[in-house]
Amino acid sequence: MTHMIKLMRLTFLVCLTAGFAFSQQQAPAASSTDKESAEQIDTTALAKETEQIDQRNGKMGIFFWVPTEFWEQSTVNAGGSRERAKQYFKPLRDYNVFLVGVGTIGLGGMDWTPDATLRKSIVLRDQAGDSFKPLETVSPEAQGFTDILKPTLKTILGPFGEGVQLLFFPIKDSTGKVFADPRHSSEFSLVVSDLMGAGTSTYTWRPPLTSMLPPKYCPLGKERVEANWKYCPWHGNKLDSEAKPAPAAK
Repeated sequence: MTHMIKLMRLTFLVCLTAGFAFSQQQAPAASSTDKESAEQIDTTALAKETEQIDQRNGKMGIFFWVPTEFWEQSTVNAGGSRERAKQYFKPLRDYNVFLVGVGTIGLGGMDWTPDATLRKSIVLRDQAGDSFKPLETVSPEAQGFTDILKPTLKTILGPFGEGVQLLFFPIKDSTGKVFADPRHSSEFSLVVSDLMGAGTSTYTWRPPLTSMLPPKYCPLGKERVEANWKYCPWHGNKLDSEAKPAPAAK
């Protein structure tokens, strides 16, 4: 089953990239200046940081927080223009976007939880403890993206693609502040009720994401550390909040 999960992760990532390429098939190709000067993000590394897969009680759950930068970079990787990608995916920046699927594992495959049940059983909780339900309506532009992605997922992955749902949540907390910025320190969770078995399951993300920031190093041992680490696990010293170049070897 571990191999199956890894395969699903890889297939899921490939499927998403293919979906973006499909949606951007009329976009102009990226120029050499675009490729050289713009930010480059390792989408595989980003997915590893933002995707959580849980398997227990005969269930499998996929909980994938998808920052807008993932969609943009995937389009660039497929040969599209970064400028056009930013324009196309700009409406998604008004939301916290998750791809979620929960299914019961059976001999004949997965029995996926319907979208309506997912929506009733999941909330997004911010660092202050406030909870937000999935939005029932989004902007026409964001809905247009969903209308393109869902059939693509189904076409490429069949029942698996059909079982994964795209959920939109508010991007700002009660004070009007963005609470899930992949480049800044925060903490938020999907709280899932009675889908992975009886009771509540919590899936937490703690940005900033290492894949989206310059490398960060311990000033003492020069080891590379994760962007969201506050202390070095080897030396116990406090780490700078901002990434800095690796210290020169003596």
